[in-house]
Amino acid sequence: MPLPEPLTHIADRIVAFYERGSTPPFVVYQYEPADEYAVRRELQDLKVWLNAKHDIGCQTISLAEVFWEALEEHGQLDMVIEAERAGQYDDAALAVRQILASPPTLADRIVRRVTDLGNEREGVFLYRAGALYPAHRTSPLLDVLKDKVDRPVTMLYPGRIVGDYGLSFMGKTEPAYGYRALIVPRGGRQ
Repeated sequence: MPLPEPLTHIADRIVAFYERGSTPPFVVYQYEPADEYAVRRELQDLKVWLNAKHDIGCQTISLAEVFWEALEEHGQLDMVIEAERAGQYDDAALAVRQILASPPTLADRIVRRVTDLGNEREGVFLYRAGALYPAHRTSPLLDVLKDKVDRPVTMLYPGRIVGDYGLSFMGKTEPAYGYRALIVPRGGRQ
């Protein structure tokens, strides 16, 4: 089964990194939030393709799991759930922002997972970024990872492209224009 063109573009960048060497590619795979489950299925196809054709493994990291882990470790999970139930979204978002910025930060937790990988020929895929909404934006996360991760990283990004380079997280935030990663749009619904 051939990969859709946007995934082929991502796969080609990962393969080129391992075959020719260079700076690891950082990619934002942008899609409409409603397409989350279709994108996860596509990610499975991409993983199979990279492994079968190029012996490149894939490490998937759920940002939702990392998020919940951080809340539990800080003993704040129940507080955040209660704030959400009570409709105190700003309080919950502020608490989450502080927790994800406290050591070990969200980026530290991801770096730890990446460095624990056994296979050095692996692409890293960050998914379930929507779990971070509205408390944490993803552009600062990628900026930190660029300096600490020596493998290709692709973030599955639920949101919208605004203009040529802006990304609106979940299609609900003001666009951020500071992404230093290549933005690959999924395109229309598939």
